[in-house]
Amino acid sequence: MVPHKRFPVGTIMLVVGTRRGLFLVTSQDRQRWQIEATKLETLPSRIYHATFDARNDYRLFVADNGDFFGSFVRYSDDFGQSWYEPRQGIQFPQGGTHKLNDIWVIEPGRPDEPGVLYAGTDPASLWISTDHGETWEVNEALLSHPDYARWSPGLAGTSLHSIIADPTNRSRMWVAISGGGCLRTDDGGQSWLTLNLDQEQQEIGLGSHRLIQHPTQPDTLYRQDRRSIFKSVNAGETWIDIRGNLPSGFGFPLALDQHHPETLFAVVTDPKIRRNIGNQFTVYRTCNAGETWETLTNGLPGGPGVRLKVLRHALCTDMLNPCGVYVGTDTGQLFVSSDSGESWKIIADYLPSIFSVTATLFV
Repeated sequence: MVPHKRFPVGTIMLVVGTRRGLFLVTSQDRQRWQIEATKLETLPSRIYHATFDARNDYRLFVADNGDFFGSFVRYSDDFGQSWYEPRQGIQFPQGGTHKLNDIWVIEPGRPDEPGVLYAGTDPASLWISTDHGETWEVNEALLSHPDYARWSPGLAGTSLHSIIADPTNRSRMWVAISGGGCLRTDDGGQSWLTLNLDQEQQEIGLGSHRLIQHPTQPDTLYRQDRRSIFKSVNAGETWIDIRGNLPSGFGFPLALDQHHPETLFAVVTDPKIRRNIGNQFTVYRTCNAGETWETLTNGLPGGPGVRLKVLRHALCTDMLNPCGVYVGTDTGQLFVSSDSGESWKIIADYLPSIFSVTATLFV
């Protein structure tokens, strides 16, 4: 890897993927922030997701979906100053059944598998690299799933947008698909079980928007769907509706506090216009795993001209306590809270539409 500058221990870096390139936002105290554009800013790049692989000297990966020239995994070893492509990237065979539309997410694998990474695409497929992102292969079992033809494309196609590799079980992982719902493998990807039933064994729908895992209880999952927010305590076998007193069940992003994982953050919207409900942009928080929700608006904009939307990967938290919460909008605003959502401030405006925000703590 290319030698690069180091950031002081304790630095928080936000990696912000936008409709026109990638931006790095850093702070050592979560009060003063610096914004830096990477070299991807000059390309017609829609960065749907970006993340650091802390296991490998903070190699930076992006899901780069060009307006004209296709979709690519790219990586950088110098914080975005230079970029490289894999020797064998993500691409279906020409003339085959599937054609790559977009790459939606890239996730590092388990801590004890330093070479493993995963990626999800539209059409719904899971890709695996075992050599630090240099070569990629598709998971054939998911691609040939018996329910595949039943999955219904939404506005984002049939995008595989969430990937969870169980840190306690190498054979188990989950994926979530827009139009396909949630699936789990218990045999290392050789087969996949569909997980879209509530406690009454009724299907809750296929319109999944986000899937996350409890950090210390691996059987506990949370999902944001078109209909509501759901919780599972049995690895996805059944789901409990935890919308509670939220004004809407429709939303895209979902995040939790790593130190207090019963604390969840969500942004739900008016399902007709897919913007904030009423005239106030609001982040919602539960401190009891969805029994009750409270509104967080201190420092967030309100008024008759406020119509903001947050996409599925544009809400995240950091690893500090109290946790920082970070929200990017499709109109280019980036809001931060250093006190678990109690108060907010805007640290960037006039950015391109924000697709994703991920937070890294340098240790």
